[in-house]
This record gives sequence, structure tokens and C-alpha cells, in this order.
Amino acid sequence: MYYYIFDIKRCKNKSLVTDIKSYLSALGISGEFTYPSTAYTTEELVELGISKKYNTIVGIGSDDLANSIASHLCGRPEAMGMVPLEASPELCSLIGAKTWREGAENLRYRKITNMKIGKTANGNGFLTDLELGLKGPTEVTIEFRDYLVQAKITKLVISNFNPEIKKIGPDFLDVVFESVAPEQNVISRLSNFLGLSKEKQNASFSLFRGRSLRLFTSSQIPLTVKGQQIAKTPQLIETSDEDLRLIIGKKSSILQ
Repeated sequence: MYYYIFDIKRCKNKSLVTDIKSYLSALGISGEFTYPSTAYTTEELVELGISKKYNTIVGIGSDDLANSIASHLCGRPEAMGMVPLEASPELCSLIGAKTWREGAENLRYRKITNMKIGKTANGNGFLTDLELGLKGPTEVTIEFRDYLVQAKITKLVISNFNPEIKKIGPDFLDVVFESVAPEQNVISRLSNFLGLSKEKQNASFSLFRGRSLRLFTSSQIPLTVKGQQIAKTPQLIETSDEDLRLIIGKKSSILQ
């Protein structure tokens, strides 16, 4: 029933691989274990698991693995599970598991929620936050369906899920940026969300929401998820038309 895609690069020692496998077996949820490599990418392994008729594809690893699996399972009947290893606080909050043991326990109880994911035009998806990789103040244009936003900014985050932001709907993305010059804003303090120091807590922040947006910059700038580039500007970014079936725990922030 369970098809595991194990990113062993996230294991600091070989004994951890054995420990995780033994724990899953003790919970009665062992299955087939596979490993991304030069021979098989994560995407190819997901397709292989689907072809073998597994109804649950589980990632054991971090955000990059989770996003790759989610991108391929969105809109499909198979469920996705996640056992976190070196995962971001946002991803851990989403699935309701801070440790790999808690992630394994989630699989055992198998509580499934349907959720949208964020997607770029090149097909890459993201469960939590997408960040514009800025090196300094930059002019950007954000085109929403009914209006344009132009600003000189020092930071921009496009969030599909973040525990610091209450969503107004499952198919809305939250766009937060820090402006260079203070001005009237929709929201003035989102320092926790952006991970800024106390010195920057009085900076000028803006929050916009939309189901889709186009992001433009004068030169190509990478769009990253926890440091991994998944696209570049200019880029169309939107929520998925279909749902991902994600296994979560009782501590998941998505339930709040």
C-alpha cells in the first residue's frame, strides 16, 4: 500500500535509514522503498509507484522532495504522505509533524485533507512559500486579474500555505513584499512571516491576494523554494485547478 521515496542525502548517518525503516515496520506500514538517483529522478519514481498501483506515495526528506511529489500527485486519487527530514518549519506545520517519528505516526492514522498547491507555468509546484531571489532593491510589476501593482522592493514571498497567514480561501495565494519607501499599505507588520529581524519590523509591508498572478522584473530573477530554484521571472504563478490528497496529523496548522 505504501510506496516510499527516500532521500538518503538527508540522513546524517546510515543508522537513521535503518531506524526509520524499522519504525515504519513496527507501525505496520512498511512498503517498497526507492531512492532518487542519477538513474531515477523523484518524478520518475512517482510515476513508477503509480504504475505499480500503490495508493499512497510517501516522501522521506525535505521540501524539495515534497514539492516534486505534490506536483505529480495533484489531481490524482493517490494520497501523498511526508516523513520530514531537515524540512522547513512551514512544511512541518502543514503536515503536523516536526520529527520523522511524528510523520510516521501521521501515516498510521491516515487523516487526509484536500488542498490546492501553488504552481508555476513550467509545471513546478510548491506547498508552502515561493520567494523571489533578490540581491538588492528591485522594481517589480505584479499583474493580477483586475489590477497591476508596481513597487521597488527588497523582499517578496508568494505563499500557498504559511501558518503566519490566515487564508481567505483554499485557492488564493498570498503575496507579501517589503517596499523600499514607506507608504500606505494593506498590512504593516508581517515580520514573523518574512523572517525579518527586529530592526526591520517597522518596515513597509504589503499584502495582496489572488488566484493567479504574473510577476515581471527587468532582468531574469530566480524563484526559489527554501533555496532551491524552481523557476525564473517573468513567470505565471497560480493555484492548482485540482486538489492534492495530503496526509496530515492532528497538529497540522491547516486544521486551525
